[in-house]
Amino acid sequence: MSNDVLLPILYAGLAGTLLALIVATASQKWSLRVFFLLALRLAIGWHFLFEGLHKLHSYYMGPAETNRVFSSEIYFKVSPGPLGPYMRKQFTDTDAVFAAKLRPADNTSAAEFAEFPLDKQAASCPDAIAKQLEDIYTKDLEAALKKIDEEDKKHQADANSDAVKAYWKDRYDKARAELNAKFEAMKAEAAVRTLEAKRKYALWVYGVEGRDCKIKGISGTDASLTAPQRLAHLDFLRKRVRDADEKLKSGMGKGFGIEQKRAAEFRTDVVAAETELLSDIDAFVVELEKDMLAGKTPEPVIKETSRGQMMDRFTMWFIAIVGACLMGGLFTRIACLAGTGFLVLTYLTHPPFPWFPLPPTTEGNPVFINKNVIEALALLTLATFPTGRWLGLDALIARICGCRGATTI
Repeated sequence: MSNDVLLPILYAGLAGTLLALIVATASQKWSLRVFFLLALRLAIGWHFLFEGLHKLHSYYMGPAETNRVFSSEIYFKVSPGPLGPYMRKQFTDTDAVFAAKLRPADNTSAAEFAEFPLDKQAASCPDAIAKQLEDIYTKDLEAALKKIDEEDKKHQADANSDAVKAYWKDRYDKARAELNAKFEAMKAEAAVRTLEAKRKYALWVYGVEGRDCKIKGISGTDASLTAPQRLAHLDFLRKRVRDADEKLKSGMGKGFGIEQKRAAEFRTDVVAAETELLSDIDAFVVELEKDMLAGKTPEPVIKETSRGQMMDRFTMWFIAIVGACLMGGLFTRIACLAGTGFLVLTYLTHPPFPWFPLPPTTEGNPVFINKNVIEALALLTLATFPTGRWLGLDALIARICGCRGATTI
């Protein structure tokens, strides 16, 4: 829908909500307590509902020049709170990826590794990468056979006689046989190319050969670094974060301002370095696969949806549903408790402790108490009143079920 359609609907919803609030207050003898409690519930519900709808819209619209799909990954990657490490692992456990794909299996020096025979160097390629390279020809064959099967199926469906079906079946059976024969013939060559690809990757992992990369702080130009050098740089950045955090912690908040900003920048640098290194690993593997396929671009790897991405989708709907329940006065107390739980989890991920950097886009300088705490307390307060029976569907449910509860104060 365009804004020309949405805005009138939005204004009508606001007018209807205000009218319902006035009517509900009038039915409660114009009690100011009722008015402000209901207004508070509707305001929080509005906030939750439209926050959730905005995230859902970004997801279903998809990436575009004017749209960025909602993801909490960056938020969690810079979170210093007690839930931070757990939440980060729900997306990409960078340490696990680096251990599987980048760290050498032993302490062999670069000079020693360079003297190893070629087959031994190739055998030292990390298992995760070695398997991916060994499977490239099988995947290429499977993709080619799948294409033939799809074309065969289409022609069989379009055929108007058994003779035509037999013709296409014979033709595609020959194509499959030729394709399998081609891959059988190139097995020896494929083994040599696979060995060389694994060797090249192992040379990078063991520090013998570097690869061009952009590293912040090195004149902004390309630098040729080995995998151990990249990991060492990442360890350096992480140490800066730990040192900055310890400095803030020992000062109990005296480091607000410049020190807080510096600590936040260090944490962002770590996230950027991890992301770049993950991207460079994938780019190197694609480059090796392309060489193995004689310049042909390999089929893109479809990555599995991480638990963090699934959690994001759940969160979008959860926020919108809680907001809708608060706005409509449906299962109001349950919605208040659910919203409080969400806010508590958010608080524990990025707590406004004086020794922690402030989360991104924070307004003001909260110390221990931020907007999440205030909104959570407001929801808990609302949970102690039957506001859903004053204004909402809870009154209808109570009447249908024959429940007698407080509808006045």
